Amino acid sequence: MKQIDKFMIFGLALLLFTSLAGGALAAVDDTTKDIPWEFGGLFAGALCFFWVLMFIIWIAIGVWMYRDAEKRGKSGALWLIIGLLFGIIGLIIWLIVRPPEPSFYEKKADTEKKDRICPGCGRSIPFDAKVCPYCGKNFEE
Repeated sequence: MKQIDKFMIFGLALLLFTSLAGGALAAVDDTTKDIPWEFGGLFAGALCFFWVLMFIIWIAIGVWMYRDAEKRGKSGALWLIIGLLFGIIGLIIWLIVRPPEPSFYEKKADTEKKDRICPGCGRSIPFDAKVCPYCGKNFEE
């Protein structure tokens, strides 16, 4: 089973539990004799549902910000923390300051030009090096 499916099942179970617990607590409260207990239970369940839903949305914002930041080459952990601390405000800030996503060709060019092999010593050296830092072979010849 996928991790998202497990998360959804856990969230729905938590939602059901809080709704039932809120209804049971409202049924025990006898301070309002004029209002039937069913309405108090429905209100308490709806209130619990609202807060659980807000919590799930808050976590989803942080996770999305983490994934998007990692995809764009930024610190995902930093943006996860900002998303969890500030929620919607952090999301708005990320949408304003996020860099453009690198295209397929830019990613491919970055992976191709990372390093090369020195013919003198056989070690991996930077692609734009003029002299091997290990054996001193000059490449401008």
